[in-house]
Amino acid sequence: MTTIASTSRPLPSVHVPDAAELARRIRGAGLKATPQRLAIYGALMGTTEHPTVEAIHEVVRPKLPALPLGTVYKTIESLEEAGLVMEVSLPGNAKRYDANVEPHHHLVCTSCHRVLDFRDGALDAIRPRVRWSGFRPTHVKVQVHGICADCQKSDPTGSE
Repeated sequence: MTTIASTSRPLPSVHVPDAAELARRIRGAGLKATPQRLAIYGALMGTTEHPTVEAIHEVVRPKLPALPLGTVYKTIESLEEAGLVMEVSLPGNAKRYDANVEPHHHLVCTSCHRVLDFRDGALDAIRPRVRWSGFRPTHVKVQVHGICADCQKSDPTGSE
């Protein structure tokens, strides 16, 4: 189990593909399977959290102590361009990343800033009827903002 976010709550167990499978996926996306890419992609694959680059760096550093933060930024960028990870943009927060590139949506806790994946077939089926400047929608991503179950338990009154 990988701890990647600065949180005290345990993370759910996530199946992390072995190094050979990670390398196959990286090579399949047209990239070299360097030790840095394997470690960074493996760290992202090993969590359901949506970490920042800095949080990924903290997880990978024990394995690669000389790894500069700038290399993690560049590696995440190359993994994103290759379609292996995606950015989760949250207003007012640092960029976060997700190795789950299948169509899905996010629940965002406005109290602790935790991001959770969720799927909803009805939302997936929406194709906005946008007819502005020739815009053609290709997919829909929904972020639902609210208070997560853990924050509700710690503050049953609902105040932030």
